[in-house]
Amino acid sequence: QNPTETETPELNLSKKSLELLEADNLFGLDLFHEIMQEAEAGENVMISPLSVSLALGMTLNGAATTTKEAMEETLNLQGFTPEEINQGYKSIIDQLLDLDPKVIMEIANSIWYREDFSVLDDFIQTNKEHFYAEIRQLDFSSPDAKDIINQWVSDKTHELIKEIIDQLEQ
Repeated sequence: QNPTETETPELNLSKKSLELLEADNLFGLDLFHEIMQEAEAGENVMISPLSVSLALGMTLNGAATTTKEAMEETLNLQGFTPEEINQGYKSIIDQLLDLDPKVIMEIANSIWYREDFSVLDDFIQTNKEHFYAEIRQLDFSSPDAKDIINQWVSDKTHELIKEIIDQLEQ
């Protein structure tokens, strides 16, 4: 092999996971299209469609009836079972994290909920298992709540993103 040539790492996904990735790509293109329609001329826009689809994938685990159907349509996931969706995202995350040893790849998912809110154990377990999400209760009325979330994000991004929230609305 020529030293100037580089190998391109490839994902090794099941048929269903590949279908989910294709749906995810369509969602990403739709998302960019919508965002660019709202952007000012010449404005630079940076967004991670994967991050958005992972967040919506986690949320989908708590949705039902028409909300679930609308989310599946938005994410182009009609015809997938919840297990296929969750397992597909898990497979994609696992392989992206191990794709290239020369690249530092981090995916940090979390769900923060009001401490007096009841969350189903299945929802928590599914998101921990398939999305590696940290699930935390938080008193959003606390003056420290914003700082707690921002510190979590800073820690998870190796201090590349130090503030993601500037205020919490009650």
